[in-house]
Amino acid sequence: MAGGFFRGTNVEQDPRFGDVSEKMIGQAKFSSVFKKPVNMSKVNLEAIKPWIADKINTLLGIEDDVLFDFVVNMLEESNTPDARTIQVNLAGFLEDKAPEFMQNLWSVLLEAQQSEGGIPESFIRNKMKELRLKREEEERAAALIRASNTRLREQVAVEGQA
Repeated sequence: MAGGFFRGTNVEQDPRFGDVSEKMIGQAKFSSVFKKPVNMSKVNLEAIKPWIADKINTLLGIEDDVLFDFVVNMLEESNTPDARTIQVNLAGFLEDKAPEFMQNLWSVLLEAQQSEGGIPESFIRNKMKELRLKREEEERAAALIRASNTRLREQVAVEGQA
């Protein structure tokens, strides 16, 4: 130990300690969807975050903020993220569900980058359907309230005459 420093080789100098994720990328099979690149500057990630959180909750059965933040950070790291690397990184968390999750996520991102505003058209359609159903439900509730009020007035009028 000369000068108070350890001598030897570091990870980059020793071929035994190669990049494990690169090895896994070379060995694994990936969805053909990953061949299409995603330009994150065209994607409104804020609109997709609830979908990511919901998918993670569905796959794991619990809410996992750490995994959610990890996914979002990997998407924000680069303007053109690598789906294969993300899938390999998620394999430790999602295990055999990582390919399914990444294929769905990548499809959503591809749809988002092609749509105006960076929001997937399917999200917009689903939201419009949700709002329409909510409005119909509110109209039914208002009709029930009006009918109930009418019956009460009639009942009060009948009791007032008696």
